[in-house]
Amino acid sequence: MNLTINQFRVLLIDDDEDEHFFIKDLLSDIKSSHFLLTWKSSYQTGIEALQNESYDVCLLDYRLGEYSGIDLLKKAQELNIACPIIILTGQGDFETDLQAMQIGASEYLIKGQLTSPLLERTLRYTIKQALDMEDLKEQKEKYKKLLEERTEMESQILMQDRMASIGLLASSLAHEIGTPMGVIRSRAELAHKKASDNKSLQQDMETVINQIDRISKLVNSLLNLARSKPSDHVTKVNVEQVINDVLNLLKHELDRKNIALQIRPFNSCLVKSEAGPLGQVLLNLLVNAVHAIDDAKEHGRTESHSISIVLEESHDIVAIFITDTGCGISQENLNEVFKPFFTTKDIGHGTGLGLTTSYKLVQSWGGSISVKTTSALGTTFKMTLLKG
Repeated sequence: MNLTINQFRVLLIDDDEDEHFFIKDLLSDIKSSHFLLTWKSSYQTGIEALQNESYDVCLLDYRLGEYSGIDLLKKAQELNIACPIIILTGQGDFETDLQAMQIGASEYLIKGQLTSPLLERTLRYTIKQALDMEDLKEQKEKYKKLLEERTEMESQILMQDRMASIGLLASSLAHEIGTPMGVIRSRAELAHKKASDNKSLQQDMETVINQIDRISKLVNSLLNLARSKPSDHVTKVNVEQVINDVLNLLKHELDRKNIALQIRPFNSCLVKSEAGPLGQVLLNLLVNAVHAIDDAKEHGRTESHSISIVLEESHDIVAIFITDTGCGISQENLNEVFKPFFTTKDIGHGTGLGLTTSYKLVQSWGGSISVKTTSALGTTFKMTLLKG
């Protein structure tokens, strides 16, 4: 619709051909604008025209054989037809007028009172009103999008504030942990040298040293995350080896809780990440899966629980799927799980930083983590990593 062009498409739905000629004559007498009239003589052809063609306004007779104009008006509302509709009737009826207005008619005209000026003014005002409503709808959609963007920006600002808090925490933690870790490492090295005749003790000290170095790398990765820096330590990591190392740590816990482990066989492949932190991410996801199954057991589902690990490769991506049969995640919590400090665990049993840290770690390697859940039936976390 464009009022500045002064040419409009009008649809007339009326089962009386004489009324068609009457309306056509009235429109031809209007000199200020040009109205292109299309006539449909039945309920069905009228609905089809409204659905399939574009009109600026529709003139709808109240009587349409076995149907009424009110029936067609209701159908147009059901179909979300935007064309404004003016009801035409042979005689004035306040109840019909009121009913038409309530259903959504733009105007109500009595045929016996129609003149070219009255019809022209009614069409002009109806079209202008429809244009105004269309503009209002567009403005409403724009406002809605702006509001959504503002909400997203506020959420990002909150996330940055929380990550800044994590940065302070991580800096403090690195300082506090660094000194005792250094002492422990030096003592372990000394014990390793002194135990030259005790191979078993030497191996134990090597394990201690390796684990201290792993902790140090993890703390440095956390510091980089808190500063929103991409990791400087990305290397090519063997996914199969990392998964096996993590499962060795969890095997006893899974057996003790009677949780079956299902692993689809996969080829050994390399991904861009950090071996220690990647193991920490996988461990965190698997421990969360165990906790979800514990919750499911507390709610009565005590049998046939499992955790599955599936790895899929594409040209340049490796996707790792970790699925559990636990309690699932409620819809209201689904969008919160990766946010800092969000947790459903009791005080003292979770900080709400595990998934946030995992998310940021994987992101720093150029990958991503997403989650799908069926509440009360289980959850799947999908981690994607770039091939190494």
